[in-house]
Amino acid sequence: MKRKHNEVRDDILEVLSDNKEHAYGDLERKANTNWQTIRDHCKDLELFGAVVIDENNKVKITKQGLVLLKKIKEQN
Repeated sequence: MKRKHNEVRDDILEVLSDNKEHAYGDLERKANTNWQTIRDHCKDLELFGAVVIDENNKVKITKQGLVLLKKIKEQN
């Protein structure tokens, strides 16, 4: 069954909440979705200031992203 966009994004933020840099492949395994989906969601999250993506495509959560994840958890 296909997951909703927000479920995938929540999973990505949850993985990133360890405050470490993660490669797309690592996020792909931990969030259980393909790398193109991970890349697209990460780019969207970067537009919202929730993550930063460096020149090596390593993704790291921002303070704003941690606040967003906390709000998501409070709603669930």
